[in-house]
Amino acid sequence: MKNRRILLTLLLCTLLLMLPLYGCGNGTNTAANNAQTGEQQPAPSAKPTYTIVDQLGRTVEIPKKVDRIVALQHHTLDIMLELHAQDKLVGVLRDWESLLGSYAADVYPGIRNLETPGSISELNVEAVASLKPDVVFVSNQIPKETLAQLEQLGIPVVGITLYVADKEQASTINPSLVNPDEAYTEGLKQAIDLIGQITGTENKAAELWNYVVSNRAIVSEHLSAVPEQDRIKVYMANENMYTYGTGKYVGVAMAKAGARNVAETIKGYKQVSVEQVTAWNPEVIFVQSRYASVLDEIRGDKAWAAIDAVKNGKLIIAPDYTKPWGNPTPESMALGEIWLAKTLYPDAFKDVDLNAMVQHFYQTFYGIDYKE
Repeated sequence: MKNRRILLTLLLCTLLLMLPLYGCGNGTNTAANNAQTGEQQPAPSAKPTYTIVDQLGRTVEIPKKVDRIVALQHHTLDIMLELHAQDKLVGVLRDWESLLGSYAADVYPGIRNLETPGSISELNVEAVASLKPDVVFVSNQIPKETLAQLEQLGIPVVGITLYVADKEQASTINPSLVNPDEAYTEGLKQAIDLIGQITGTENKAAELWNYVVSNRAIVSEHLSAVPEQDRIKVYMANENMYTYGTGKYVGVAMAKAGARNVAETIKGYKQVSVEQVTAWNPEVIFVQSRYASVLDEIRGDKAWAAIDAVKNGKLIIAPDYTKPWGNPTPESMALGEIWLAKTLYPDAFKDVDLNAMVQHFYQTFYGIDYKE
């Protein structure tokens, strides 16, 4: 019996000595192998990431799985709604309703309950951080110092401009673009792709961009029936006598729709005078729906009376879905350019059922019917 106990004890000791070669010892050998090869194992709590280059030219490390997003730029918020990615939102810019319209709450009723830690031009770093976002989308108007503060906290920040330009021009509100059409077209595509990639909605993003391309082709095809010498002179009237000149998307949209922007001689978004508009003498004046009161001001001011557009009653409010802003959106390219062209040249576009197109877009990408 005593010999048997000694034998069992020796056998147990032998097994314990052999353990490092198997089972638990496997991790020890792996660590040793990693030390020899120089490979670094990620910390157990670290999230897998990848890198992107945002539209401000910054390299940003993004979590592969993004569940919490703060969108402090209305264009980005709009695109997220179109990509059906609103369930990832934990914070939005405080003036989303005045910039986008109340339809955003029809698409996503929960938006009214979200935190609003900033705007397109400023944000509260502590308030943003408290939301524990995986990604924060911002405009090019956010100060660089603020971006740096968020980065120091380890929060990925992605800048969206909706145009392609070098780093210097990407951070300006009125960029100098050599080819605005190309810059905004490629810029919107790039923005849709980036937002789709980050939100995991790549297929919907591709569908959205293909819709834009298809509708733009309809405009180009129908405009071939309108001679160059018959192109109409137009002016976009905004609040406080501001308008869009060269380098802004509205100028591109006008050109795509076969219009001649009378303000093409100015750069960016600038304030002009009634005397200047009178000298340009536009045949049609457009007003954004959010600035509808401007139309009443024009009608009631005798200083505008000599302009052809006023004399002939060619004062037109652009519908909400056209979004004729300084930067493009999928709606403005896919629907706004067709609306503008059809409004100016109804005979050339008489076979285009725009109302049906608008409903199809809203049902496909927003999941709601369009209501004016």
